[in-house]
Amino acid sequence: MSYSKDSGEMSAHISINFYYIIVIVLGCSVLFRGMTSERNEFLKQDLSILLSQVMIKSQSFEKETQHLKEEEEEHLYRKIEEVSNSSTDIVELLSILFCTKYGSSTVKVEELKNKSVMLLISDLNLSNDDLATLTSIYNASTFKSDNYEIMWIPIMEAHDEVMQKQFLDMRSRMQWYTCESMVSKTAAKFIQKKWQFTQQTKVVVLNQQGKVVNMDSMMMIRLWGWKAFPFTELRGHELWNTQGINWFELVVDKTIYPFIEHCFERKELLFLYDSAEDTETVRQIEEYLGKINNSVSHIAIRIGTKREQFLTRLENCISSKMQATSSIYDSLTQELLELYTTYKKHGGFGIIARGSSMVVNARLTDFAQVLSQHQTLIKRVTQTQAFEAVFEEHYKQVIVKPRCHGFYIPNMVGNMPKSIKCIVCSQYMKTAVTFECCHGEH
Repeated sequence: MSYSKDSGEMSAHISINFYYIIVIVLGCSVLFRGMTSERNEFLKQDLSILLSQVMIKSQSFEKETQHLKEEEEEHLYRKIEEVSNSSTDIVELLSILFCTKYGSSTVKVEELKNKSVMLLISDLNLSNDDLATLTSIYNASTFKSDNYEIMWIPIMEAHDEVMQKQFLDMRSRMQWYTCESMVSKTAAKFIQKKWQFTQQTKVVVLNQQGKVVNMDSMMMIRLWGWKAFPFTELRGHELWNTQGINWFELVVDKTIYPFIEHCFERKELLFLYDSAEDTETVRQIEEYLGKINNSVSHIAIRIGTKREQFLTRLENCISSKMQATSSIYDSLTQELLELYTTYKKHGGFGIIARGSSMVVNARLTDFAQVLSQHQTLIKRVTQTQAFEAVFEEHYKQVIVKPRCHGFYIPNMVGNMPKSIKCIVCSQYMKTAVTFECCHGEH
């Protein structure tokens, strides 16, 4: 049965039920008037039968109306899928996905014809860092001249007056196109299912034909900013294949420590550490670092209040890398996964680096154990062997690695490998899925 035929028959059922309800209610009205008249000619009539009929018809009316609404949404969803698969013009796709007016002024979708559009998809918790980065990209001199535009697509699971106020406030901070209201339920379903939106801010890049050229460019935008233009998956491959790519510089940027670029340039000795839970070990590390101040020039950086930004950049780095190259066996990916696993599994980490060159990446407790021998380490420092080299040598001597090797992978990775061989013994590794909630914290 075709959609139009189904809809027609359903509309007919709704009309009939609505008609019955009106007739029964009018009948009740006549009976009630008769019962309250002076002659009481309808006094013995029982209205409960009519009430029961009204309730039955009303329930049927509501049920069939809901069914018709669901069928209309399903028809629209299939239409969106069809246009998405066959689109040759971005306006065609955007017209069926969203309403035709955007922004504070009436802007028609046709204005986006022959443009590549970055769809910024988020809830109302878009971070200030992401907003600032996207604004700098939008204001780049060649962004618009290269026929690029940004459009904000807000998606919420619920909608009330408070959220409406938040929505209007967020929209007022944006210079680009925005939906005038929350997107439809059907459009949200398509975005969540086909474009894998799960309340984490993402940017889907569409070319001028309405085809997806990057399912999520937000990761490379956070890591490289304007340098990632035009934000396609191909550009991601190019960036990760750049000679001398350094993940430490990508993860630890000036949002984590304002003077980090200066530290990299001067090749300072860096101690980077953090733990949200083991404050005692953090205290010990800071005590040891205080004692070597006069003997070893260094910069100590505790992540602390920048923990969420640090983990976001680390997760983005892993996901972007695995999106560009699915192999996890190169040293760069292994170092990233080791740091992420140390933080997520053991609750804290410690890194010693010379400039942007990481030397040791360790569990917080292991890091503290080696650093506790700072007096011995300092005595071993020579003109040919710096403190970080001594630290690394001692670390390898005293720290025993666990027998089993494993690692965590962020859930934002879309192309999760089906099977992975252990880099130690080459056997296939076991796979486990973990669900975690930090109650609003990262």
